[in-house]
Amino acid sequence: MTFVTPALLAGALLVGLPIVLHLAMRRRPQRLIFPALRFVQNRRAANQTRLRLRHLLLLLLRCGIIVLLALALARPTIRGSGRLGGQDAPIAAAVVINNSPRMEYRQKNRTRLQQAQEIVDWLLGELPVDTPVAVVAPGDRYQGFSADRGAAQLKTARLTTSTVTVPLDRAIADALDLLEQKKEDYRGEVFVVTDMAQVDWKPKALDAFAQQLERLPEVSVYIIDVGAEEPTNIGIGQLQLSDDLLTEGTSLDIEARLVPTLPQVAISAQSPRRVALYLENHAKKEDQKRGEKLVELAGSSDQAVHFSLDDLPLGTHQGYVRIDGNDPLTIDNMRYFTVEVRAPRKVLIAAENPESAVFLREALAPQDLSLRFECDVQLVENLKEFPMENYEAICLLDPKELNSGVWESLADFVQQGGGLGLFLGRNTRRDRLAELVPPQLLAGSLRWTSRNETFLRPVSFDHPVLNPLADYTQSIPWSLFPVFKYWEFGKLADDAHVICRFANGDPAVVERKVGKGRVLTMTTPISDVAYRDPWNLLPTGPDPWPFIVLIGGMADYLSGAHDDLLNYQAGQNVVMHLAEPQPAYNCVLRLPTGESLRQSLALTSNDALITTTSELGNYRLQAGGKQAVLDRGFSVNAASEISEVHRIPFAEIEQALGKDRVQFARTTDEIEIRVGLGRLGRELFPWLIGAVILVLAAEHLLANRFYRSDFGQN
Repeated sequence: MTFVTPALLAGALLVGLPIVLHLAMRRRPQRLIFPALRFVQNRRAANQTRLRLRHLLLLLLRCGIIVLLALALARPTIRGSGRLGGQDAPIAAAVVINNSPRMEYRQKNRTRLQQAQEIVDWLLGELPVDTPVAVVAPGDRYQGFSADRGAAQLKTARLTTSTVTVPLDRAIADALDLLEQKKEDYRGEVFVVTDMAQVDWKPKALDAFAQQLERLPEVSVYIIDVGAEEPTNIGIGQLQLSDDLLTEGTSLDIEARLVPTLPQVAISAQSPRRVALYLENHAKKEDQKRGEKLVELAGSSDQAVHFSLDDLPLGTHQGYVRIDGNDPLTIDNMRYFTVEVRAPRKVLIAAENPESAVFLREALAPQDLSLRFECDVQLVENLKEFPMENYEAICLLDPKELNSGVWESLADFVQQGGGLGLFLGRNTRRDRLAELVPPQLLAGSLRWTSRNETFLRPVSFDHPVLNPLADYTQSIPWSLFPVFKYWEFGKLADDAHVICRFANGDPAVVERKVGKGRVLTMTTPISDVAYRDPWNLLPTGPDPWPFIVLIGGMADYLSGAHDDLLNYQAGQNVVMHLAEPQPAYNCVLRLPTGESLRQSLALTSNDALITTTSELGNYRLQAGGKQAVLDRGFSVNAASEISEVHRIPFAEIEQALGKDRVQFARTTDEIEIRVGLGRLGRELFPWLIGAVILVLAAEHLLANRFYRSDFGQN
């Protein structure tokens, strides 16, 4: 406990005054001659005892009045959380303002960001004039203290929501770092103005916050809540496309997942929501509705809405899925997408004989079906005269022997961005591979063939080769497709990466990147028929659908199907692979806002790097004017977490940071009270004055009663 005016405690010495008066004004006994002396003496003893008790009680009350009044005037306080020096130490303040897209949530005709700006503007005006102030927003590059309060208020007023999602805990860490620079001379205060969305206060972020506060015991933390107490929102999560790159004749399947956040009282009041799919038509400058569905919302569980387009011609196609209707948070009511329809990817299959290529060819390009791949089969011996540059990928099926010139051509093919698949089997000669094959094409040195029966057992499905199998991880009967023999590696190259292993842990599929391309090596063949002592039953087991999906994933990856990403999150750099270098002066990037930016490209580059991706919507990169030498596109969406408006109880933050380290407020009045408590502590003056009044009233009542009684007796 501390005192604002400790000198006034000396007034407590006045407590001696009533004691002196009590002693000086005691009634002296009088001698009287009375015959019945025995009765008078008994009465006198009783009266004196009662009088002493009354006077002692009044003495205590009067002493209490003086002591309590002296304490009240000294203004004792229970110390607050500000810990550096005394209450007179100067303050350095850091204000963190959440400017995530969720702050566009509108309530009472104001966004949460506008509410935050209003509170921060008031807060800055309440700080002492010479207080160093730093206003920090997630993703803000220009951070530092300013002694000019007007500059901080101007920065606050100009703040806008950012489509680029930056974790709030990173901005809080930046603010604490700034306060750490001032800790020798100032008491630190950090104000976090946020909507209290739970996604911003994950356990890992709270732990990091608490650890940083341990290094700054002098810093007080104030959480200012500007969010809706019961948020209501219906948004669309990230769109799930069947593929970004389609071949002509295949359909585009789109899954839009509705993410509702509804208070219990609002669920029954929700009417069906209309979800529509639109395709943009740049030629006619109007959007074409290609699908529409009504969705009944049942509680707060996510609901999937499916659309399908099966008549897209060759070229780039862009569109969006939109929720119609009113919503407090509109930024997540629309999601954009871009797809490209291309001719089938060309794959060259090189085998010792046509029969060996049957399984691979049928897996990639079955007859009488829509084709993702256009497969040509050639004998291995003809490769030396074959134009490899016409293909995106080449698959070598257990070749006996290739001369060094062919291997060098294959190495050049991979260096330029092609994909090479090596499937090793009975025809592989370890010593000849080491002698003829360029080292960069081999995943490592072969040791011997293993005869330990096993089967494929992928552990992770994150790699693009295995990702198509991710939805079937629990239902793939790999043990029904045994592997009897396979090649073991002695030592893998340093840059080789195992994509898939056998059940015994040995590598089954290994990747190695070479130049702009990559090489996939499978240690067991896919060309053995079941009746000729096969090395495995991958293509010939019962219902070999896992083999078909696996081979499709390998061919997609080798042919570069995953190289061109067309759908991004805001703030990501976009890399577009062009068929050929484009003159820099001909390229124009058309933004979703309708503006056009000249895009500078290197004259010899086949890649376009685009960093202007802060606007949500569909972008178009064009060159060649009406001839449309180049016409590509991509889409930019906000992160799916902008729809997660569920709130975190303040008690969880308080528990993680410490009850004495953090204060919570929603209004300016509450902020004023919490900040006063943090800086000076809780003053006991009102309580002490109240006690003085109560004791004074008690003394007055008792004195009137006692003296009236005494006078009546006299």
